Amino acid sequence: MENIAVYWDKASTIMTVLNLIIEAWVIYYFIRPFTNKKSYLAGISFTLSMLVFYFVPYEIRYARLLGMIVVFVVMCLVDRRNIKQKVFLTTSLYLFRWVAYGVALFLRDIMFDLFINTQYMLTRPMVQVGVYVLVEMIYYTVVLLLLLVVIKKVHKVYVNKREDMSGKELLLILAILSTVLVGYFSFTFFSDVYLKDTEVYIWNVHPQYQVLYTMYQLVSFATMYITIVFYQRMKEKQREEKESILLAEQINNMEKHISEVEKLYGDIRGLKHDMGNHISVLESLFIKGEKEEFENYLRELKIHWNESVSEIKTGNPVTDVILTQHKQEAEENGIDFRCNFIYPTDTKINAFDVSVILNNAIVNAMEGVADCKKSYIKVASYRKKNAYMIEIENSISKKVNLDEETGLPRTSKKDRGNHGFGLINIRNVAQQYFGDVDIIQDGNSFKLVVMLMVE
Repeated sequence: MENIAVYWDKASTIMTVLNLIIEAWVIYYFIRPFTNKKSYLAGISFTLSMLVFYFVPYEIRYARLLGMIVVFVVMCLVDRRNIKQKVFLTTSLYLFRWVAYGVALFLRDIMFDLFINTQYMLTRPMVQVGVYVLVEMIYYTVVLLLLLVVIKKVHKVYVNKREDMSGKELLLILAILSTVLVGYFSFTFFSDVYLKDTEVYIWNVHPQYQVLYTMYQLVSFATMYITIVFYQRMKEKQREEKESILLAEQINNMEKHISEVEKLYGDIRGLKHDMGNHISVLESLFIKGEKEEFENYLRELKIHWNESVSEIKTGNPVTDVILTQHKQEAEENGIDFRCNFIYPTDTKINAFDVSVILNNAIVNAMEGVADCKKSYIKVASYRKKNAYMIEIENSISKKVNLDEETGLPRTSKKDRGNHGFGLINIRNVAQQYFGDVDIIQDGNSFKLVVMLMVE
């Protein structure tokens, strides 16, 4: 048939475009949990760039590598957070794709030998084209299924997808992935040189080459998977160590508050012990008519009493001291501190757990009001059936960005790895009481709501 070459060309073009569309969706599916809602633009940019590379009149070596570079650039443009992680994602995705296509190639070669490269098909070129299209669709379907399995496993083991990756962590991972990349380029180089020297594909002369190639790809996938698992376990250990340090700091704060409470009650007992003497002195001065001395003595007694008695009464001495200290600190910094907090004395809620919530929340609120002209902090609590609610509200100068995965604010500090655990600890405490936290932003106010379930 005279125009059979045209049909082959059209079939090849259609399959190539279909393959690029599938790869674009795979890219979007892989990076979506790690980036924002515009991650689909990375997949679209990959397809468009690959179509340009495909239809240019000259061959472009490593076109898909260039396509992945385009994906990386677009990812950085739509989401400039955590650039180092994006380097890891694009490198891993490029290698995962290589492994999936290499493993599926075995099935494709078998189908070509059985259904296309036969004497029967050579005499029926149109049927051969149709079978070719069917075989390619099966091949791409198998590749898609393999990639989905790989991506789901990676998503499962890569738990904290929005957590920043440090430069040292990226270098450690790339040091391992680079060995896979070297192997990939080496196999490609050997096959290209063999084809150039002999004008024959190396796997047609040496079938064991393809077996070795596929084995290397499987080992490469295992290496990459174990690297991700190891990295996540390392991050989890670091997180546990940081949380332990923070917990130790909370315990130290608690000990400090307890000593303040002991001092407070010691002063009150001292005042009670001396109250009889103070009354006698005041009575004597009053009887003698020494008005000025009477007023001075009474003034000193009131000052001493006010210094010894907590300004805020919550029903628990620990929370009394915590809130009083934070109020004093706020007022020294010109912050309007309003408190309507009542401790749930009729429940089994531990004062230490409440102190963790109050300390972390108020410290965050203090930082949140730093750039506000009219800064305020409100602390309140109330019961709602079996739920004990704690609300800490503060003014903000701009809306706080929340992490889509955790629902908690992203820390704005440069050393992100050592910050952002305050709200995590608050949520951990709430979950101990079968509760949780919620964040409400309305205009220039930020409100943290903590719910603890009580009997």
